[in-house]
Amino acid sequence: MLRAASRPVVPWRNGAGTTTVVAEGSFDAAGGSGGASGADGVSDADGADGADGAGGASDADGASDADGAGGASHADGADGAGGADHAGQSSEPAWRISIATIDRSAPFSEFAGVDRLLMPLSPAGLDLVVDGGRVRGEAFDVLPFAGESAVEAVDVRGTGLDLNLMTRRGAAVGTLVAQDLDGELTLGSPSAASSDRTSAWTVAVVLEGRVVSLAHGPFVVHDAVVVPPGGALQVTGRAAVIALAVIEPTRAS
Repeated sequence: MLRAASRPVVPWRNGAGTTTVVAEGSFDAAGGSGGASGADGVSDADGADGADGAGGASDADGASDADGAGGASHADGADGAGGADHAGQSSEPAWRISIATIDRSAPFSEFAGVDRLLMPLSPAGLDLVVDGGRVRGEAFDVLPFAGESAVEAVDVRGTGLDLNLMTRRGAAVGTLVAQDLDGELTLGSPSAASSDRTSAWTVAVVLEGRVVSLAHGPFVVHDAVVVPPGGALQVTGRAAVIALAVIEPTRAS
């Protein structure tokens, strides 16, 4: 369980908003499960067993170099979700999920090599200008755009939230949907999303209503759970809505 109350709030690089990292993860060189981390101080290095296999802060100081799309956190201040370590491989997570607060019209930061999915969470929705074209997102819609795009939130008249999924191009691909939940659902099973679960991470974030699980008890709004590849977790909802993200390694052609 990744509790919303435990997430540190950090400013965007351009100072135009704030964000909290929900979870992030990677895949190994062979496209295996890798590991994931979140905000509750527990990490799952190999993606095995535990159904909330996400924890541990991304950096030693918990700082994040992020904008409204859940930008990557960096020990070295590098940009985006695509830095490299001394071995020539990426030192950034292959994927990240975050929740951003937007309280003014402002540009987003550029993240080269990253694909982004943004879900407005507030009833007012969100208006963006993406590469010169206006895009309207109602609450729980999903707006896709490339990290290289020029993106700006416009006509913001109050404080709003959005959920963001970033995937590093060439390393991971992801989907993001809002799903009504009134009954039981097994997260991590093929029925919970549209793809094979053998190599996919599943992340569920509570958006509305009452959600409980035998493993973790009750969830509150914006609490999250991460199910590692091959894992499963049963949850029960009443008049609930969850955001369901599924992230898989990019397949070699």
